Amino acid sequence: MTSSWRLFVRRVGSDWSYQYKALRLAVDWIVALYVVIPLMLVAGYHYITWLHTPPAWFHLFTLPMVAAVLYVFTWMGTIRYFVEEGDQLFLRQNQSWFRHLMVLGYRYSLVLQGVTTLLLVALLLPLLYQNFSFTAAAVANLFVLTYLLKVTLGLARQLLALHLYGIVLWLLRIILFTGAFFLYEDIVAHIIEQPVFSWCGMLVLLVLFVVLSRVRLAQKGAFFADIARESDSRMRIVSLMLIRVVKRRIRPTRKYPLLFGRSQRLFRGAGAASGLSDFLAKSYFRSGTQWRFTVQFAVVMGAALFFLPGTLKIVIWVVAACMLAYWRKRFCKEEMNASFLKLFDIQDAAKHQALQAVTPILVMPALLLISLCAGISMFTWWGPLLMLGAAVPLAYGSSSVFTSWY
Repeated sequence: MTSSWRLFVRRVGSDWSYQYKALRLAVDWIVALYVVIPLMLVAGYHYITWLHTPPAWFHLFTLPMVAAVLYVFTWMGTIRYFVEEGDQLFLRQNQSWFRHLMVLGYRYSLVLQGVTTLLLVALLLPLLYQNFSFTAAAVANLFVLTYLLKVTLGLARQLLALHLYGIVLWLLRIILFTGAFFLYEDIVAHIIEQPVFSWCGMLVLLVLFVVLSRVRLAQKGAFFADIARESDSRMRIVSLMLIRVVKRRIRPTRKYPLLFGRSQRLFRGAGAASGLSDFLAKSYFRSGTQWRFTVQFAVVMGAALFFLPGTLKIVIWVVAACMLAYWRKRFCKEEMNASFLKLFDIQDAAKHQALQAVTPILVMPALLLISLCAGISMFTWWGPLLMLGAAVPLAYGSSSVFTSWY
């Protein structure tokens, strides 16, 4: 047994011991004896029963729902390499040891991802077998396809995070998440009738996985990112119990903002309301957190519109506009409570005027995307044009209602 192998085994054992101790903090022997074990026995009994006799509520689940659950699972988890901060002093000087440690961690992660994928597919087996008439071959194809997608997405997300940051990274993640989901869902929908689609998908994913693996293992300058990822993975259970404890990461900063880098005026006028409107608009559009939440909300709401009937689409569209207007108002009021603004004598009337002027503009980006999805979901050529045209008055109308009081 080589020294790098012994180091890897020691670190894996330390990780498992740490996770066990973390679980002991949340689940002591009394909870395990009187809650966890009985629940596991009851769940096991129902699992075996459902394999032979499905319950009546199984028909409520559709294959796209199962595909969505499996796909969200593929987006979770990561590939670990078991590197630590102390390796910078000694281990990195020995490149053969360090690379062997990373390769061992990489292989360990692949095995662990395969085991968790197998457990999830096995958990869904009664539903797949009884409700969708999956054969053994179809279940095997689903497992391999899901596993290859999980490890390939894990490597792709790592490479994106190493080379990009900020809103560009989040937009590419959204595009990757959405595009891969529709491809995966379409393959799963035809996995029984046309298994050749799943075979082609597995072949493409296998090629991508091999290429991305070679690129990732040969990546230079990823040491500190691997340390941060290892720390997050080690704290995955503890973080659930200490959800309010946040470790701040040092992020690269731009010399000038990406948007409005020249600090140009956005609103006409010379009063306090005009300047405050500029401040609120730039604070919002320069905030990566606000953009991330905006894109996530718009994608979720837009995707939901494709599964709703016509009348309910309009209701959800209006509700989304009202929610956006309310959230933007709260954001603006929080920004106007900034400590440096208290140095200026800004009257409530000027704050209210700024709030009324800027809120529709902040609502517009997300509402336009949701309106576009609503129009496309109507499957007509005039649907997108109609909904995009109606988004502007809806943004101003909903904002006017929620900003009618300060």
